[in-house]
Amino acid sequence: MPDEQTGELVPRSVAELAADSAWTVTRTGTTGHWLTAERVVERDGRRLLIGLTPIPPGTVALMLWADGEVVEHLRGSEAEACTTAHRWIGELPAGRR
Repeated sequence: MPDEQTGELVPRSVAELAADSAWTVTRTGTTGHWLTAERVVERDGRRLLIGLTPIPPGTVALMLWADGEVVEHLRGSEAEACTTAHRWIGELPAGRR
């Protein structure tokens, strides 16, 4: 789905996030299903980490860590979590989050 402001495609799945090499996705050894998706963003000397993990049934947890502490957290569908993670990526370097 295109972003209304930029026209770029907004990821709605972890597979779409993983198309960006800045994301690290870990998968199970048996089924290949994703277990975590993480991306580090550096801002003003701080290390920020965005992480997603599936939590049954059909829900994804999205977390933002700043210097090792969770500062934001939400749960929703994979599409909602990926869309929000994409938005956070844009907001973090600008200091809007």
